[in-house]
Amino acid sequence: MNLKGTISFFIGVAGFIACLFLQPGDVRSTISKIALGFMLGGVIDFVVYLVENRKHWNLFKTKIFKASKPVRVTVAYLFRIEINGKYVLIKRHKKDKIGYQPVGGAFKYFKEENRELFDKLGVEPCDYVPRDEDTDQDLRIRLKKRKHLIPFIKWFESRKNREMDPWREFYEELIEPGLLPASEFKHVKYVFIGKHTEGIIPSPVFPIDEFRYAEIYELRPETDGQKAAIANLINKHDEIVFVSPDEIRKGSTNNGFSILPHTFKILPKC
Repeated sequence: MNLKGTISFFIGVAGFIACLFLQPGDVRSTISKIALGFMLGGVIDFVVYLVENRKHWNLFKTKIFKASKPVRVTVAYLFRIEINGKYVLIKRHKKDKIGYQPVGGAFKYFKEENRELFDKLGVEPCDYVPRDEDTDQDLRIRLKKRKHLIPFIKWFESRKNREMDPWREFYEELIEPGLLPASEFKHVKYVFIGKHTEGIIPSPVFPIDEFRYAEIYELRPETDGQKAAIANLINKHDEIVFVSPDEIRKGSTNNGFSILPHTFKILPKC
């Protein structure tokens, strides 16, 4: 709800309160009618606000509960790569959490283009995980006040001044290290499956609440060469595993390798 609507509503309330101290008559009647108009204006503005933000109703509590508390926000994309009923996962080597996960990573934002907006929303880099040249401008950020979470998500979904194509992580994780041949993957076809959000939850590792947002893309190999190369990933030693949905749900492969918790997001929802 914008400031104009809020002010209108409270002027109306004040008008009705004033009427309680006035004698019945033309003045009281006039003031009550004006107050009713102001209140209706505020209510209409609130209804419009609800309609415009209907996709984010589950986040409205950030406007009321702990509104001034910080929240860590991660915005990422994950690839669903399926072949013969199994999903391709790649090994994560970082020491804080070792295991297998979908190909993908955090989206990046454009620092200079977003400076004014991010200053307004209280967006700052999250330093719980050390940053380097590879992770600079990752959308792993900290909102100083969680009441700004809805405007931040609306900015992301506007697709303005941020990375839009999931190609970068696909290239860095599979093609650049030679797991897939560059000659076969000069371009890839993928489709947007949907998004996955978990709501605001306590972080299992950091002293802050978290909000995790992930877009899911499904790889669609177009040529026989691409299909064969994907199938041959199973021969890439311990860098790649092919796992069933049940293995993902239980959090480990049948031979005991760990599957990281966020991997379930690539599974069909139904």
